[in-house]
Amino acid sequence: MATPGADQEPPTAWAERNIRPDMLGPRLICQQTSLRNHYSLIEPMNVLVILAGIADPKWPLPATLAATTLDTQRATYPLLSPFDEAALELALKLRDANPHVQIRALVAASSAQDPLLRHVASFRLDQVCAFDTARWPAWNSAALASALASYMQTLTPAPDLLLTGREFGDQDDGSLPATLAQALAWPLSTLVLEAAAESGGGLRLVRQQGAVQERVRKDLPVLAAVTNHARNRLRHPLLKNVMAAKKMAFDLTTLPDGPPTPVMQWAGTALAAAPARTSACHMLDGDTAAQACALATLLLASGEPA
Repeated sequence: MATPGADQEPPTAWAERNIRPDMLGPRLICQQTSLRNHYSLIEPMNVLVILAGIADPKWPLPATLAATTLDTQRATYPLLSPFDEAALELALKLRDANPHVQIRALVAASSAQDPLLRHVASFRLDQVCAFDTARWPAWNSAALASALASYMQTLTPAPDLLLTGREFGDQDDGSLPATLAQALAWPLSTLVLEAAAESGGGLRLVRQQGAVQERVRKDLPVLAAVTNHARNRLRHPLLKNVMAAKKMAFDLTTLPDGPPTPVMQWAGTALAAAPARTSACHMLDGDTAAQACALATLLLASGEPA
């Protein structure tokens, strides 16, 4: 007898179909009891994933750049960044381990018809919302974090776990998770690779710490900035969920004004030119000692310290 797969209904839904225990085999009854006891030890969790999306790098940028070039490319050729995908996959893994996890996604979108919204909704999330990126550009992380913190105070139920990518969009320098955690007065964990819920409302995190991996325990609520890794590669959505997402309608949410932040203005964007070659390439012959002497001679002749 086949055991329930990841895409099948959990045993808690059998009662809704009027399936009595005597209609099930001993193996399924045992599995139902084991899963029910396991889930009863883990409290429900509300997860909010904030996704920005990037411009698809397969499409080249125009020769002339402006302040709105990346926003235009992002609206025309949207794509989840590797960090966005890692944050979304981490939320899905938490739901795989505990069906009581509720996942909401807040996506930076250019319009309510942004194809990125349907892609995110195809993972069968509980709610997908969009907010306008024109008013809150990703490069102004202080103002965006202030607006997001004000918006989160209006959510019911309040999120227990906030997941973001380590970088937010094309023009972010990785500062949004820190500024958002400061605006919320929440603890922050960066470079997160794995997360697992614990009984009692705690969360076990595995994060990258240089060349080693660090295991920490955090009390909820907490903000986790997720980094990309092979273990967090985003799964493919089911075809039936992709088709269902095509029929969904989305609303464009206006983020409320947060507390005043320092005013930032876009200075400009330009293509970086390759530096001109000013010297020729010299090939050094001989053994190691001869090459060292020849290199020292060249450095002394050029005025560089040997």
